[in-house]
Amino acid sequence: MMTNTQTLGKTNYYAAICGIKVYVDYANERLKIFDAGGIDKAALVEIIGFARYKNLGKVICNSCADSLPHFKSCGFTEEGRIEGFFSGKDSYCMSFFTDEKRAISRKSDEADKTISLCDEKRKSQPQRDALYRIRTANPSDILQMTSIFKRIFETYPSPVFDAGYLLQTMSENVLFKIAEKNSEIVGIASADMDAPNLNAEITDCATLPEHRGNGILSLLIMSLEDELISKGFKTLYSLSRAVNPGININLARLNYSYNGRLINNCHICGGYEDMNIWVKQL
Repeated sequence: MMTNTQTLGKTNYYAAICGIKVYVDYANERLKIFDAGGIDKAALVEIIGFARYKNLGKVICNSCADSLPHFKSCGFTEEGRIEGFFSGKDSYCMSFFTDEKRAISRKSDEADKTISLCDEKRKSQPQRDALYRIRTANPSDILQMTSIFKRIFETYPSPVFDAGYLLQTMSENVLFKIAEKNSEIVGIASADMDAPNLNAEITDCATLPEHRGNGILSLLIMSLEDELISKGFKTLYSLSRAVNPGININLARLNYSYNGRLINNCHICGGYEDMNIWVKQL
């Protein structure tokens, strides 16, 4: 999700560099490139220079195949792929590190063990508990939702602690599902919908600790999938904390495919974290 946020006195914002739309993301000290179909090497050189000037340690882009030669000639690395991202055509997750230290994963061994665990658990079915009710969130749920996000995450890449942000995204392009028990919200997941490209990102997954292990996240994601199928979406993906077994195992069990890892991609739970790429075709 991308929106204007206030972080350490700096406001995130969209800009145009050589006619290319970019997002200056101070919260995660990175720059995201949009609309890269017409990008060339000269524009990328300007964008990298701008990122260095703004002390943004990472430049990222979901690139189409036609633009790959330009990214590679400028030193970008392919960290993963999302099949079907562009209305059926693949996206290549290209990254450039202006900060060389940020290109080094601090927990690669632990992340690799998580993927191995996912392979072991993939065939087992998630547990389910009929006591949980899954439904679409509405504005009256927002205060409870922000409370859960604050409890689960020390920091988060997007401002989910802000009720105004949740209200705005809920009314625009984000579908939130919640799990309830005894009328109390105990779990959340969302789909950030890119309608023009028929893809959606499964994100904002949070379950209260005392309710984990009951299959809540799987139920939430399946509910999101059902509604996204009815809306005509074709591709789902998720960027999941590489060292968190729970979310990764759930996605593997739901037949998502592991497609790469984004190193030190965003600021979550107090520091930069690697994010695993999971993809599913509906």
